[in-house]
Amino acid sequence: MQISNETIEQIRTQNDIYDVVSQYVKLEKRGRNYIGLCPFHDEKTPSFTVSVDKQICHCFGCKKGGNVFSFIQEIEGISFIEAVKLLGEQVNIPVQINQPVAKQESDDHAVMIEMHEKLKDAYHYILRAVEDAEPALNYLYERGFTDEMINREKIGFAPNVSQYALQFLKENNFDVQLAYEAGLLSRNDEDFSYYDRFRNRIMFPIENAQGKTIGFSGRTYDGSEPKYLNSPESPIFQKRQTLYHVNHARKYIRQSDELILLEGFMDVLKLNKIGIQNALATMGTALSREHTLHLKKLANNVTLMFDGDFAGQEAAEKIGQILLKERLNVFVVPMKEKMDPDEMIESLGETAFKEYIAFNKQHYLSYYLKKYKKEIENNDLAYEKHLQKFLDDVKLMNSAHLQKKVLHEASELFKVDFDVLNFQNTRQPKQKNQMPTFQQEHLSKLDRAERVVLKYFMNDKHLFQTFKSIVDVSYFKNKMHQMIYEALIGYYNKEEEYQISRFINHVPIELHEIIMKLDVLEVNLSPSNEEVNDYLNVLNRDLNVQSQLESLKHELNQAIRIGDIDARNELTRKIMHIQKQRKARNIQEGY
Repeated sequence: MQISNETIEQIRTQNDIYDVVSQYVKLEKRGRNYIGLCPFHDEKTPSFTVSVDKQICHCFGCKKGGNVFSFIQEIEGISFIEAVKLLGEQVNIPVQINQPVAKQESDDHAVMIEMHEKLKDAYHYILRAVEDAEPALNYLYERGFTDEMINREKIGFAPNVSQYALQFLKENNFDVQLAYEAGLLSRNDEDFSYYDRFRNRIMFPIENAQGKTIGFSGRTYDGSEPKYLNSPESPIFQKRQTLYHVNHARKYIRQSDELILLEGFMDVLKLNKIGIQNALATMGTALSREHTLHLKKLANNVTLMFDGDFAGQEAAEKIGQILLKERLNVFVVPMKEKMDPDEMIESLGETAFKEYIAFNKQHYLSYYLKKYKKEIENNDLAYEKHLQKFLDDVKLMNSAHLQKKVLHEASELFKVDFDVLNFQNTRQPKQKNQMPTFQQEHLSKLDRAERVVLKYFMNDKHLFQTFKSIVDVSYFKNKMHQMIYEALIGYYNKEEEYQISRFINHVPIELHEIIMKLDVLEVNLSPSNEEVNDYLNVLNRDLNVQSQLESLKHELNQAIRIGDIDARNELTRKIMHIQKQRKARNIQEGY
């Protein structure tokens, strides 16, 4: 469907590029711009830039970027129309799409998400309104859940009926095979009949980073096993890529530059209840590479708050080591023995628990030293191993002040002089990330002339109109430059001023990098007509030579057809001479 240019422009101007990108990428200010780790590829040094002045973003590594629409299209994997609709919703500008885009394009993933969204609402209604769900609702109240929490999280109840979800999905015209693939139904392998995966369980929706429901965690309330039943892996739900509550927590993480990582979603909800909103969980799985990359792009500081049992302590050590190697600032708040955060909140109370966090947040290496204190003091073989590991890890710390504190702790524990440890450390000062730039291109004189002409016209519409009748698309030999010039003609038919964030909507994505390079190309901001003509002459000269060659080749074809050997030889000689001259000139002038 068509969306008016006025609506598109209104949505673009009301969605600031920094606000949109920073929902997905942790950005740091560098001069007038911002940099961060690219969300589209794995990297250690930030190469993704955002210009608020120009309302564009660009990765100097993978070359992806553009305006707010381009960014949302790429990161969400959706069409331009869907990107406009999504951004319109964020600024309360409705965009009507006659039919769901996902169904028009047979997008199974979008249909699976729609199934989950509708079932989430149905389960939530059952919990709030159906008498059979009262025991489950009372269980939630007993566990400290309030009506506000239940409604906000859309917690629901799957009734103890084998085909409730199956019939619901059929009534809503969803394909049951697709629902099975989405993890909402199970199947009898003998007769291939379908039945509900979740029965007689409290249903906690699992959302992706965009706030769309992609799975459920069903919890029992009557002591039956298993206590938790999660959605299986599906095309829309992979545990290795899912961080629970990231859509809710993201803005709070950005404000504090800290995220709290927990073992389970119940702990996240309980921390939210007492006002701690920057909490995430990994769905009970080990920290994957995908999780790690996501965490790096959210915050510089990660606090681990795992259960106080043996498994929780082991997880804190292992995950802390992974994150430290990624040069994050890693802290640990150890729970009391055999207690999880939820139980500690119930035991201590809200105020005392917050105080416990405030007075027990220690750097990962401090936590490590305390964990192995007895072993280091009483086992000389272990002493050597832990000392070497500490010396390797302390070099990964970012804060010089915290590093000195930890070195003093190690000096006391290992009975090694601080200066000796500090010398062993020989820490190199961390270099501040610099703004990435385009690598210098070795352009031919002709390509550079074409780009200068395009930049002149982008800088000044009046200048463009002055030469528009003289310069047609054939002046440009480079096909991409031709496409940009054609787009510029169409753009200036509607717009009075060139803005890169608006112009990008008029060109295909493969031209974005050249347009970004044109944007930073330094040229005379007020060129005279003579200066422009000098560059056009470079373009026109090659155009005239090409026209002359094409005419001679046409004559050559005619001479060959009629068998005129003398004319054929003479024309061949002329063509070779012109080509030789052009080649020599190109070499001389750096083409």
